[in-house]
Amino acid sequence: MKITVIPTGNAPEFYIFNGDTITAVKDGQSEGFDLSGLQNGDKLIGVDAETLDLPGGQIIRSAERDSTGELHVTLCQRVGAGHWEAGATFDASVYNPEAVNVTYRSDKPHAGKAYAVTKAGKVWAQ
Repeated sequence: MKITVIPTGNAPEFYIFNGDTITAVKDGQSEGFDLSGLQNGDKLIGVDAETLDLPGGQIIRSAERDSTGELHVTLCQRVGAGHWEAGATFDASVYNPEAVNVTYRSDKPHAGKAYAVTKAGKVWAQ
């Protein structure tokens, strides 16, 4: 599974990957989303969250399975002040729940101190 993480104002603190199932964790609660039903060429926009107090589009923005069977998923990471962009696409096997997986643009001025939220809590941008 290939994942891309985008910045949002609210999102899970981290994700857990097991095959085609993504589990999102926020405030000590978790909810799993099984994407194994997506066939080659299928695309999913958002999910319906039942446990987490988040809109589905702030958990999994989109998912699609390409013609080779590879699953491509866009996930969300909560950020605060600052200019943030999507991070690089990478394999889910190297996902680090304590890492900032979005890109901070230090070249653009902004008010407030920039941070992203991870499993470890707030990580302040340098």
